[in-house]
Amino acid sequence: MTNPSPLDEMDKNMVVLFRRGDENDYRNIYNKYAPAVLGVLIRTFGDVNLAEECIKASFCEMWNKRLTFDPSKERLFTWMLKMVKGCESFKSVKNEQFIDNEIREEIDLVYATDIRFFLQQKNDDDGEKFANEIDADVKKAIFLIYFEGYSFSSASEQLGIPVVILRGNMIKILKTLKGTVIT
Repeated sequence: MTNPSPLDEMDKNMVVLFRRGDENDYRNIYNKYAPAVLGVLIRTFGDVNLAEECIKASFCEMWNKRLTFDPSKERLFTWMLKMVKGCESFKSVKNEQFIDNEIREEIDLVYATDIRFFLQQKNDDDGEKFANEIDADVKKAIFLIYFEGYSFSSASEQLGIPVVILRGNMIKILKTLKGTVIT
């Protein structure tokens, strides 16, 4: 028989403290787990402020639902991550990432090429003349999305253009830049 690791004992103690419901215990649990959960959120969101907002809301909800946690089914950290994924900000970012990936894939499939690579190559080749002949908003969107790493949703918000309109405009402009016809 193997002895439990100190981490396992510490986690068991945390679970007991968590379920007991004392405010000092809550602070200890928050201090132990929040940095790791925050790290997951920052990698997911790419936005520290949004991650911090989500973690605050999630830890309040975790505290209110602490008696529903069943340590025989999962570790406390795993349960916490599941709770965080229920945060509205988390759902919204995941949905935005899904939409963004769909649009990028659609554009790449329409042109049967990696548009990001094509645009970066064209920018290198054309220099200052890159995309001078296109609409200023779409040119800015190209730079935001393909050179600065913005999502389509974030770029559309910054430009004040609905994402559906931006998508359509991007396809038209990329057609002009690429010199191909959409079938």
